[in-house]
Amino acid sequence: MRIAVLGGGLAGLQIGRLLKERGVDCVILESREEAGGLCRTFRRGAHSWDIGPHAYYSRDPGAMRHFESLPVDYVRNERRVRVCHRSGERIVSVSYPFENGLADLPWGERLECLGGALRARLFGPGQFHDLRHWITEGLGTGIARHFMLPYNEKIWDCPLERISMDLVSRKIEPEPVLKLIRNTFVRGTVGRAYQARFLYPRSGAGALTDAIARTVGERLQTHWRVSRLEPAEGGGWRIFSEGGSSTSADAVVSTIPVPELLAALGDPALQARAAEFRGNDTFIVAVGLKEGRRFRAFGDCHWVFFAGPESFYRLTFTRSLKGEGPDTAAAEITRRSGAGSLDTGALTGRVLADLRAAGILADEADVEFSAVHLERHTYPIPTLGLEAARREVEESLAARGIFLLGRSGRWEYLNTDGIFLAAERFMSERLPALLGNS
Repeated sequence: MRIAVLGGGLAGLQIGRLLKERGVDCVILESREEAGGLCRTFRRGAHSWDIGPHAYYSRDPGAMRHFESLPVDYVRNERRVRVCHRSGERIVSVSYPFENGLADLPWGERLECLGGALRARLFGPGQFHDLRHWITEGLGTGIARHFMLPYNEKIWDCPLERISMDLVSRKIEPEPVLKLIRNTFVRGTVGRAYQARFLYPRSGAGALTDAIARTVGERLQTHWRVSRLEPAEGGGWRIFSEGGSSTSADAVVSTIPVPELLAALGDPALQARAAEFRGNDTFIVAVGLKEGRRFRAFGDCHWVFFAGPESFYRLTFTRSLKGEGPDTAAAEITRRSGAGSLDTGALTGRVLADLRAAGILADEADVEFSAVHLERHTYPIPTLGLEAARREVEESLAARGIFLLGRSGRWEYLNTDGIFLAAERFMSERLPALLGNS
């Protein structure tokens, strides 16, 4: 039995690691020069920043054992996260999650949020058919207007009425009524407590995937972008690269974005479902300060969320995560996958202006460098039709020996711990049948 793993991000590396530990012959095919996928770290001199936010925590002890088992030097952090809220011309620092920070708002806004939430809980429909409906009718007009609607419109860049309730059930944890009342009058309450303490690699998020890549060794092949898959004579698959290479496998585990896999297979019936797999790309604009210079407002935070007019929806402050090094901030800006080109110089200028307007950057003369990176397929959008399309595609492919895994590979909005657990499930639920048939 030989298994080809498409993609060398966290999901591909971890399943490759587990297969190797079980003695299964496998190869990991990664399109980039380096593995890591969304779990990569960029560097400029002493500055570093990641693709998106990375905080390693889990409710599942097994997932935490995966983190702790790796030879990675972690910083153990207690969460410092704020929401940058605009109340008229005034900027207010609000505790995160927003529903836990109501007491930080001006009195008029906090009572508007509480009153709207109470009306929604007492007189709301109880069942909701999409994300917009849940935000407006389930959370109430105040919380919707001041944060949840503008923030979600910003991060998803997709009509919220097209996003399913699957996002709410998997990723959002509304506060009970009594806690909302408490949060309106008492500052400093902690929401999502299981996230309040987390691990972060001292050398950056990429240390995690670097450590796993070392365990798989030569089974990882880089510069190997899949161009097509064809059924092999006698069973299994032939996999071809854009560079003209090819390899064979009895089964395939795909962690590459679902639309890319469907294009490589060239099956018209499956390609007809590709439109249901909608997603976003992310521009990451890094801003590094000169030695001795510091970000002002929010500079001691790990992350800050923005629902206002700023171009970015989130900032990550790497120095706060690492506890050392020069100040570096990474701003994230959503772009719908497949959208046209963007003037990166203008985008950087807008980010710097927004940092100044928010009181975070004192002077552009403090900036040592800025850098822009576009990362594809960062956010799979849980649209109303996704679940049915994924089920149909997954069942069809599994019958042919191709298995979907991971955030992009299964088009599933997973955190890092969820990827570890999904890899474990493949090993316990799928692999025995594959080995039994070989």
